[in-house]
Amino acid sequence: MSKAASLHAIFSDLDGRELRVLTSCFEQRILKQDEVIINAEETRRELFFIQEGTIVSTLKLPGSIERKRGHYHKGDFFNEISFFAQKPSFDTFYAAEETTLLTLSEEVFFDLMKKNSVISTKFTSRLMAITVKRFRATSKFLADVVQWGEGASRRVITDELTGAYNRAFLDDALEDFFNTSVSNNKPLSLFMIDIDNFNTVNEQAGREAGDTIILEVVKILKDAVSSYGILARYGGDEFSILLPEADLEKAKTIAEVIRFSVEELDFSKYLKGSKIKVTTSIGISNYPETAIDLESFKKNADDSLYLAKDRGRNRVEALED
Repeated sequence: MSKAASLHAIFSDLDGRELRVLTSCFEQRILKQDEVIINAEETRRELFFIQEGTIVSTLKLPGSIERKRGHYHKGDFFNEISFFAQKPSFDTFYAAEETTLLTLSEEVFFDLMKKNSVISTKFTSRLMAITVKRFRATSKFLADVVQWGEGASRRVITDELTGAYNRAFLDDALEDFFNTSVSNNKPLSLFMIDIDNFNTVNEQAGREAGDTIILEVVKILKDAVSSYGILARYGGDEFSILLPEADLEKAKTIAEVIRFSVEELDFSKYLKGSKIKVTTSIGISNYPETAIDLESFKKNADDSLYLAKDRGRNRVEALED
């Protein structure tokens, strides 16, 4: 397929002359199988259209896991966030097979804008319409991303207050982590963490104090897992941590560090004179020591948290399957 035919599949509203002008702006590039075209956190000021072949995008997660997030085929385009919003790519993009790309550089695009505003406007409008449609269709938690903005990619999967991953991301990624652990015969631990007496904090000291305490607890959680684990805000005062390649003994050790650190922190300056003891209850599930399938893996973490609460709070518990 020629460059013009490839672009006409997307920009069918352009007439023959306009299409020839647009086609002249693109350069052709051939990628070998597994060749990386964009690395995560890289800002490539180019827009890529696939003429032939397949591009895969992957998200790097803590540990050794990379999660595939998208497949792009003939007629698709990618890297629009870096190109239009000048933001780093959140994913890594590579060729799944020998792939031919049509590449538009920022410099050439700006030149097109100066010389032919009609073509550049049609071009941009069409791409934006496709991008919004793509976001709406990709998955449930991507449906809200309908405009460009600072950190747009990151906000899709992170909690606004804490910067931790959100529940949507955790729910979407948990199966991938579990299946990878099973396939590689590696352990995986899951924490469910609840801040004890948090409702009382909100009632007696106010929501601002509650938010401040959440942020202080999150600092401890992030320090405990570092880059080794994945921290997610599951909802309100409840958090989850995934620890790849952590057996039950290691998970219990990390959980105790968290529990003790929160217990020892002085929250009184945020509580406006209220005598509220802020601690954490933590439930642990582990593959394969306490659960051997995904459903019991998730359920045991919840049940272990409830047990910790029932036994007086400020505890770490792990139920066996």
